Amino acid sequence: RAEAVRWRLQGRRHMIILGLDPGLACTGWGLIRAEGNRLGHVANGQLRTTAALPLPERLARLAAGLEEVLIAHRP
Repeated sequence: RAEAVRWRLQGRRHMIILGLDPGLACTGWGLIRAEGNRLGHVANGQLRTTAALPLPERLARLAAGLEEVLIAHRP
């Protein structure tokens, strides 16, 4: 209920929802748009890292990739 109120207060007519399938080697992501009782595909993709990289580098690449998705689609 609180989310619905906050959504109306922002003046949006739709909501974009981000779903994640987390993984270190491959993180999948998908975006859907919800308008009333309608759902529609917006975008999807995968963020991949290689096991040869050190763990901090892999995590940094995943974070950067997710940041790009967030900036581009503003879920």
